[in-house]
Formats: sequence, C-alpha cells, structure tokens
Amino acid sequence: MSALLRLYPAAYRREFGDEIAYAYQEATSGAGVPARVREGADVAGHALRMRLGLGSAGRPGRLLAALAPFALVAVGAAASSWAGVTGRVFTIAGLDEIGPGFAGMVAAYLAMVFGAFLALAGRWAAGSWIVLAGTVVVFALGAVRMGIASIGFSALIDGPMLVLALVAVACPPDLRPAPRVRTRAGVLAVMAWTLVLTSAVMLVPLVYPFTQLRFAVTLAAGLLLAGRRAFAGLRTAPAVLLAGLPVLFFALHPGALLPLALAGLLVLLLVAAVVVGVRGRRGARDPLVGG
Repeated sequence: MSALLRLYPAAYRREFGDEIAYAYQEATSGAGVPARVREGADVAGHALRMRLGLGSAGRPGRLLAALAPFALVAVGAAASSWAGVTGRVFTIAGLDEIGPGFAGMVAAYLAMVFGAFLALAGRWAAGSWIVLAGTVVVFALGAVRMGIASIGFSALIDGPMLVLALVAVACPPDLRPAPRVRTRAGVLAVMAWTLVLTSAVMLVPLVYPFTQLRFAVTLAAGLLLAGRRAFAGLRTAPAVLLAGLPVLFFALHPGALLPLALAGLLVLLLVAAVVVGVRGRRGARDPLVGG
C-alpha cells in the first residue's frame, strides 16, 4: 500500500494518506487477488487524477466528466463505421489475402463499439477500459500494418480515438454519468441490441451515400442511450465545442458525410455553443436565471 500512496502528490498524501490506506485495507481484507488488483487500480487511477489536477472538485475534472459520454459516443460511431469498411474488405478478400492483422482490427473495432455501449448503459469502468484496450490494439496493428515509418499517419487516423478513450477512462468516478440501465437484464438487452445494430451496419452491403448509415445510425443510438443528462452537463461554450467537434471529425472520416451536411452541422454546433455561452454568462450575473 505504501507504494500506491507514493503515487499521490505529497500534500494530498500527508492530509488524506491514512484515510486512503484504511479504506484500502477495509476493501481488501479477506479478498482475493482480483479484488485486490481492482482496488489497487482504483487507487492508482485516483492518484493519477490528483497529480494531473483532474479530481472532481476541480474545473478540469468536471469538464472531463461532461465530455466523457460524448467521447464514447464518437468513438463508438467511428468504430462502427470502420468495422463496416474493414469488414466488407475482409469478406470480399478473405483472410489469406489480407492477413490476420486485418481481422484483428475488425475484432478490435467491434469490441470498441460494445465497450462504448456497455459504458453508456451503466457499466462505465468495464466499458471504458474495453474501449481503451480496443483503441490501443487498433493503433498498434495499424502502425505494424503500414510500417513504423508510417506511424504518424496511423496516429492521425487512430490517435483521436485513443485520446477520446483516455477521456472516458480518466473521468472521475464520482462524476460518471448515472446508469441509464440499472438491472443486469437491461444491460444484456442493450448489448443484444448493440449486436443487432453492428451486425446490420457491418454485414448489409451498402453503396454510397448509404454507407453513411454505418456512422449515423450508431451515433444516433449512442446519443439516445447517453440521454438528456449528458446534454445537460454541457454548461459552457468550450464544453459544447469539445463535445461536438470530434463527432464532426469522425463524420467526415470515416463517416464519409457529405461536405454540405458537415458544414450545416458545424454551423449548428457553433450556434449551440454561442447560445450555451450566453445563457451561462446570464446565469452567472443573475443566479435566479434558469433556476
């Protein structure tokens, strides 16, 4: 435990070290190895957030929590679209021609979609870590497949998804979205629905412009699952822009959204940011506004 405590900033460790150590001992007393590993990972994650200033009491931590659901939605929609593209190539060419690494990328993309919906359904920790693991696998396979010399290109394609996955994982636990689905049966129903959704957009042969459905349908489903509470968390203009711009980026690549539609969505995003910013300033001047 002393090694875990040293991960915290010195000032925080002096003030709360005894409490953290006591809570860890209570949680792991008589527990097996998996429980100890899980508790240790939670302590290490909390220490890292404290060092980075991403605690729930600070503004960066609150911004991270507001962006996290939309980060998962964007990653899930992008992964669904990429799974559709790579899946069609895999179906047409076959394993012998494209190699097992390509099949691994398809599997990683599908895992990312399932992880995103699992997190949004209420199993945040498990889902967000699955998304992060999937992005790491995709990044690594992409770099190997294109060669180390092309790792910059791989970072340009897969790097944004990796950053968004880290946003979801780093979300302070006490600020994670409240579970939309509270029962195990409900979560299983969401995952079954996700299986049907991804199978449809991946296996059904589509021609342009209908290929955009691979991105748009998954995006709409993710936003529906995130719910109104996620939108209510976007209280500032920067938060609105940071939540929306990744979606527009993936809508262009790999979503293949028409440029005119993309321009219209960008205008709507800017208008929404302005409206939220104006309302926020009015609320700051007059506490009774909106309340």
